[in-house]
Amino acid sequence: MVKELNIALIGCGNWGKNIARNLYEMGSLACVYDTNIKLSEKLSYDYSLPTLGLHKIFKDQNINAIVIASPAVTHKAIAIEALNNDKDVFIEKPFCLSLPDAQKLSELATNKNRILMVGHLLNYHNAFVKMKNLINNGKIGALQNIRANRLALGAIRSEESVIYDLSAHDISMILSIVNELPIDINVQSIHHNNNIGPDAVSVKLSFANGVTAFINSDWMCPYKEHKFSIIGTKGSLIFDDTKTWSEKLLYNPSIVTTKNSIINAPIEKIEIQENEPLKTELKEFIDCVCSRKSPLTDHKEAVKVQTVIDIIDKKI
Repeated sequence: MVKELNIALIGCGNWGKNIARNLYEMGSLACVYDTNIKLSEKLSYDYSLPTLGLHKIFKDQNINAIVIASPAVTHKAIAIEALNNDKDVFIEKPFCLSLPDAQKLSELATNKNRILMVGHLLNYHNAFVKMKNLINNGKIGALQNIRANRLALGAIRSEESVIYDLSAHDISMILSIVNELPIDINVQSIHHNNNIGPDAVSVKLSFANGVTAFINSDWMCPYKEHKFSIIGTKGSLIFDDTKTWSEKLLYNPSIVTTKNSIINAPIEKIEIQENEPLKTELKEFIDCVCSRKSPLTDHKEAVKVQTVIDIIDKKI
């Protein structure tokens, strides 16, 4: 059991700032680092914490864990060094940029008996947690299909494609619900300006249990849509993260019968408790480091998500 937790944050960019705030509020942020000295010094000043070099962070025995929020191309190397120095590690999404890299990190974490967690954030969103509970309790009957639209205008990344930046969220949630890998994947893509990979993808995942999932991801869309819908034999659940909390999760009892007629019923708002998913996610990491239990989005889950991403990449 870990009695006192000291976490080093590597990566102080836009998302790193949010991580720093949450870790500081939970009393676990020990130091920060970024290759951009101005960014690390700003957080160091804001929270009265030291900035340390990577070597000092890895070798400091008072630092129990490391949160990696640096660019995706750096994740593998930093994580390997951290794990080899017996640090527990949280890696912001995307976990890695290839399946072999993901498998290597997973194997190393297992061999070193370290906590290795990936930031698949939406698994910790209370709307999605409630959605899963309702499904497990039979609210919408047998699952039929899942539809995920994650569309926005920017931000376009230079190190990874839209699959790693946006689709990874929905792949993680879909696998969490279906609890198996797809048996077939079909992909269509659009390339605008990104030399790394597609800027928009439409993906169809087919599962052995008969469930079909459709993913649309686009970071050059002129409007914003973050909607995750699940259709069953007794209705559907719609998680819309652009809505206010009172409207984020809806239940639509309307169904299409086997005779292609529609049975309409009023849409219901599902009450959910507000939360900051990032704070919930980081609390999970801290709890797991202290208790040594496996996180919900651990390295094994990360490899499953990367397996699907790898197949999509190869079909583009």
